[in-house]
Order: sequence, then structure tokens, then C-alpha cells
Amino acid sequence: MGIVVLWAEQDHKKRAEELAKTYDAQTFDITSTQPVAVPGAETLVFWGHGDAYKFCSMDADGFLDTVVAWRKQNRKVRNVEMISCNLRHRMGTQPDSYTMKVLSKLKRKHADIRLKALPLAYSRMGVACENSILKWQPASKTWAYVGTPGKSDAYMWAVCKMLEDQMPPRGTHDGYVRAHGRLVNLRFAETHKFGRDDLGSIVMEPCMPNHMLCVANNAYFRTGSIGTLRSALVDLK
Repeated sequence: MGIVVLWAEQDHKKRAEELAKTYDAQTFDITSTQPVAVPGAETLVFWGHGDAYKFCSMDADGFLDTVVAWRKQNRKVRNVEMISCNLRHRMGTQPDSYTMKVLSKLKRKHADIRLKALPLAYSRMGVACENSILKWQPASKTWAYVGTPGKSDAYMWAVCKMLEDQMPPRGTHDGYVRAHGRLVNLRFAETHKFGRDDLGSIVMEPCMPNHMLCVANNAYFRTGSIGTLRSALVDLK
């Protein structure tokens, strides 16, 4: 299945190129390139900044217009993949996530398109996350998908720090996959909970194993290499 990797923001250029290289695919900057025909293209893969409002600098209508424009040049395209932070989540205040907005519009006009994105994150306690982030480390070409419940994203950032404390320069485990493996071996997320220091900042505090408030029960985190990123995506229905 041939893919085309599309990006919009300059800080996503190199990671989009790395993803394209993994699949021997072409990549394009959608802000400066008109849609073109790509031989064998069946899947459009978008990678960019995202939240409940915009993805790759586009609102839901703008994104669908871009998909349609590329599809006109590539008639075999039936799959669209969205790689980003927060697309599945309401960020604490929005009635719908970005993907819900896109999906509702897609079903009305382009029902034959299959849409995929990172999964809706839930805590181990079964609570839907309100915020998520997709972290990327260029040196190791690894990623971490982190989500937490609640309106504040402070807990999400605390989980990111928990992982990155294991990585250089603070730690010795290069990349998100090895950092995650280290935490699993230590059972860190099962034996630490969210707390606050004297300044009110979120910190990790020791707790009894699998305490109700431990990080493992109140967050979602998943890691992988560049070659596993697309396999982490799920169908949106």
C-alpha cells in the first residue's frame, strides 16, 4: 500500500522525512506544495501539531478540503492517517475532539474514506484522558504518546518528565522506548503517585504498590520507534 507523508510546520519536516524514509515514500509540505499525483498512492499520512481546534494548522473544514484536493490527484486514496497530539481529546473544555469534528463531516460527504489516528487514551482506572501529547526524540527516532485525565495538562507534562528523567542528560537510557522499559523494570509508575512540592509544582511521590492514586492508575503512556508509529493508529468510527 503506497503512502504519501504530508506535513505543515517546519519543526515536523525532519520527522515526516524519517517516516517517509521508513516506507520508501514521498513527503510534501502542504503549505507550499500543490497536490500532485504520486504513483501507487493509497494512503495520505499527515503529521503535524494538533489540538481540539486545529491539525497541521487547519481547522476541520480546511483539513477535509486538503484531503479532497490530494484525493483528486490520487484516485486510489481510501485511507487517511492523522499523527499528532490531542486530536482524540477535548482538552478539558471542548464539546468535541478534533477527530470527532472531522469524522462527522467525513461521513456526510466522503464515507468511503477510512480515517485513522492514535487511540483515545484511557487511564488504567478507565477514565478518559482529556489531554495528550506525542513526544518525539530525533536522535533515537522514538516516540511517546502520553495522556492524562482532568482539565489541567500539568499531569501530562509530569508523566513526560517521568520518562525523560531516564534519558540523557539526566539519565542514561537513550530514547523513549528504553526509558519506558527502565520505568517498567523499576515498577516506578506503580509505586509513585502525583503530588505537589512547596511551590505547587507537580512531582512524583512514593506510594504503596498500585495505590489508587499511583501514576499507572491515573495516566496513559505508550512508546515505540519510528517503524511502529503507524501501527499504533486505530480506525475511527
